Amino acid sequence: MIEGNDARLLTAGEDPGDRAPAPGSLRLIQALVNTLNAETGRDLLGTALEAARWLTAAGLLPPQSALTGVQRAALVELREATRQVLTSHVERQEDPEAASRLTMALAPSRLTLAVDPVGGVRLVSADHDPFSRVIGGVAAAIAAAAMAGTWARLKCCPGQRCGWAFYDRSSSSRSRWCSMQICGARAKMRAYRDRLAD
Repeated sequence: MIEGNDARLLTAGEDPGDRAPAPGSLRLIQALVNTLNAETGRDLLGTALEAARWLTAAGLLPPQSALTGVQRAALVELREATRQVLTSHVERQEDPEAASRLTMALAPSRLTLAVDPVGGVRLVSADHDPFSRVIGGVAAAIAAAAMAGTWARLKCCPGQRCGWAFYDRSSSSRSRWCSMQICGARAKMRAYRDRLAD
């Protein structure tokens, strides 16, 4: 799994807000969502080969692994379903459609509990299929973040042509934009122009 600042090496661009990466297991989820840079069009999951390389770099697939086109499409759906849920985190409103979409994308994970000798417990994929284990790794990372209380702080910027995942470290957890200087400023300028047009 992703350690330290490695998440920045696995994204399709630089963080617009120059924010620190998400803590713990959320680094993986943040990096997955940020494999697409909507502004530049760069997509690290663009082909099955590129997606397999990204999964290997993220520690989710063994080296020299391959993905089928169907598996790549499932991974992209998982990324976009996650993005939809993270966008709902900005508004702090329930989004049943987003929750259902992510639940369906995670369905192949087949998780089970693993107990270590000293009593620690963690979720692991019970499936021997490498791609199901990938989905299981993402599901376990989301579950760990939810248990740690950090899941709701991972958000996707609602800016036009953005959708960049960022971790909200503000005390009130009310950050809305990946960067106030970029997406926040653009939104304010659009709102100003709309008011002038009325």
